[in-house]
Amino acid sequence: MLYFAVAAIVVILDQASKRIIWEAFRERGAADLIDGLLRIRLSTNTGAVMGILSGSRLLLVGVTVVSIAALIVFAYRMRYAPLPKRICLGLILGGAFGNLIDRISTGEVVDFIDMGIGPYRWPTYNVADIAVTVGAVVLIAGFMTGPESARD
Repeated sequence: MLYFAVAAIVVILDQASKRIIWEAFRERGAADLIDGLLRIRLSTNTGAVMGILSGSRLLLVGVTVVSIAALIVFAYRMRYAPLPKRICLGLILGGAFGNLIDRISTGEVVDFIDMGIGPYRWPTYNVADIAVTVGAVVLIAGFMTGPESARD
């Protein structure tokens, strides 16, 4: 079950990066990496994407646990799917677990990757968010463009 191995790697990378950044930046807060385009900026989020449902810890934990259960069932049903689809499921599953660990342990998710141009910034995110986004986009694209989407 490849998706569990991929998920484990994502969780390890996510949690390790959050701990390293937390220790290195909790005092100073931020650092420019690429001339204002890419920064490390330590922040926390008690809500979902862009702070939606901020302060709704139990609801967010519940939704995440149900989502993870659904992903595990879906992954089992796709155990013979092509390799890229199984990897994508692992990315999504690992990302969900990574942020769930934060939410359960501290009540907030640690974010630290800040991108944008000048005052126009993308919401700060983390490795788990990248894994979920990449996994979901590639998986959806695969379903939309794969052979099973062709109509005769």
